[in-house]
Parts: sequence; structure tokens; C-alpha cells
Amino acid sequence: MESLIVITGVFVVGLALLVKGSDLFVEAATAVAKSFGVSEFFIALVLASVATTLPELTVSTISAYNGNSDIALGNALGSALANVALILGLSSMIMPLNVDEVAWQNSLFLLGITGYLGILMWDGIISRLDGITLVVLYALFLYYLYKRHMSLEELESEGRGNAAKETAILFITGLVVIAGAELVVNSAVELAKAAGISQAVIGLTIVSIGTSLPELTNSLTSVMKKLPNISVGNMIGADIIDILLVIGVSAIIRPIKVSGKMFHVALPLTLLSVFILTVSLKNNNRVGRKTGSLLLGIYAVFLYLLR
Repeated sequence: MESLIVITGVFVVGLALLVKGSDLFVEAATAVAKSFGVSEFFIALVLASVATTLPELTVSTISAYNGNSDIALGNALGSALANVALILGLSSMIMPLNVDEVAWQNSLFLLGITGYLGILMWDGIISRLDGITLVVLYALFLYYLYKRHMSLEELESEGRGNAAKETAILFITGLVVIAGAELVVNSAVELAKAAGISQAVIGLTIVSIGTSLPELTNSLTSVMKKLPNISVGNMIGADIIDILLVIGVSAIIRPIKVSGKMFHVALPLTLLSVFILTVSLKNNNRVGRKTGSLLLGIYAVFLYLLR
């Protein structure tokens, strides 16, 4: 009984950190955008997505090092699907997400690298060389963004001091969100076990979505604050990191064996979700409720096929 009270207390503390941290995180992301003189979408695409993807990167790299390649790939690919189908789906149902025109181009890039990942998975293994190509692609992506959106003159004119301070606050609040997510996930798993819920159900719900909790809370907070660029930019950026950096680094540490469900279920549904997102953004620079319902339907199919 005492242990349940402690676990429940940890859950409440984690939830508080998650909610308040997300609120501060979104405010910090907005401040960073203003201090650098670039759009909120750009900051969310690059900086915010790095902070919120730390759980996926940590879990996958440790799993790869320990030889659990299915967890490494499943975590990254599953999070990528959850970010677009579940989180953006939920966010757009609350409020249609109108974003900058540049969003569809980054979504198109995400669609392309997801297809490339499918090619790498075709032979049943993602080798170290494959992983290197993924990491190199991410480096090239960052260089492209830097050349397109930022220049040295812009940084100097806006003042580096403020930008550095706001960026530090962004990462600190991001760490608070991650810490809250860890406490919520771990305590929720223990409560589920105490309630007699099966390991399979725990894995498919609490644990699988757990590493995406920072993205979920930050996306919903951004929607509530009517900052859709941060919501969509964070999701697209997080997916790009999941596919290129998380899977790439994991494969470099240890080649990843590809299971049938990853190739035949998770990959096609991720491709479909990103395709729908790209078309929606290309047509009207928004993710509306109709698109959101389609994305949520895809995630429901995903859960059904994993039974």
C-alpha cells in the first residue's frame, strides 16, 4: 500500500514537471525565434525537436549497444509514426494548424528520407555503412537549413547574447520535460503492473508512447497557445531526427536487424502518414480536422495490427 502511494506521488510530480515544463518550453522556443530573428517553425524544427527527441535517442542507442536492435528500431520508427499520426492528429482536432509555407518542403524531405529508410530495411538489416549515410544526411540537412534561414549578419544584428541565453533556457526546460516524462512513464508502468495489466498492453501503450510524451505535451501546449508553427515544426523535426540521427547512430553502434512487423506494418503506415501530411501542407499550408481524423485512423490501424 505504501509503495503504491509513493508511485502515485511520483506520477503526480512527473505530470506536474511535464505540464509546467512544456509551458515554459514553448515560451522559450518563441523567445529563441525572436532573438535569432527567424521563424518559430525553424526553431521548432531544429532546436525544439532536438530537445524533445533525447528520450528516443537515449533509449535506442542504449538498446543498440546492448544488442536489442528490435527495441532500437521499434522505438525510433514507432515514435516517428506516433508524432505524425497520433500527436499531430490530436493537435489538429483541437484546432486546425495553419503554418508557414516552408513546412511542406520539410515534410517532403521527411517523406523522402522515410522512403530511403525503407530501401535500407529491404535486405533485413541496417548496416553500419547505412547508419553513416543517415547521419551524413542529417548533417547536410542542418547545413541546408543554416544556409537558407540564417546568416552571420542576422545573428550579429540581433545580438548573440540574448540568443545564447534563450537557447540555454530552451534546453533546460526541455530537460525538465524529459525528466517529467521519465517519471510519468516509469510510475505508470508500475501502477499498471499493480493493477494486473498485461506486459503486452503496457508495451503497446504506456512504454511505446512514453518517449514521445515530450513531443505530445509540447505540441498540445503550442496549440493551446495558438502557436501551430511550433507544434508542426517540432513534430517534423523530431521525425527527421528519429529516422536520420536516432536510427543512424544506433546502426553505427551495432547493425540493426529488421523484423517483419517493422518492415510490413510500421514502415508503410509511417510513409502513408507522412504522405498525407505533406499533401495537406502543400495544398493549403495547414493540417485540418479532416487530415487529423485520417492520421488518427492510421494510428488506430497500427495498434490493431500489432495485436
